[in-house]
Amino acid sequence: MSGNDNWRRRHAIQIAAQLPEDSKDALRVLELARELVEGFLEGGQERAALAEVVDFPTGATALKAS
Repeated sequence: MSGNDNWRRRHAIQIAAQLPEDSKDALRVLELARELVEGFLEGGQERAALAEVVDFPTGATALKAS
């Protein structure tokens, strides 16, 4: 098993430990989680940045606490 699979397996165990005991309910929770990943997280890749990152001018100095 590769290093990437190890951390994925640990995450899967953490998620599985929080699922309902009833397998039907657990599978429904996983379906809803998949919808979140596919709709929200993957869709977020295409969104525009919320704020523009700017650099300070070269001569700018940090404010000093008095």
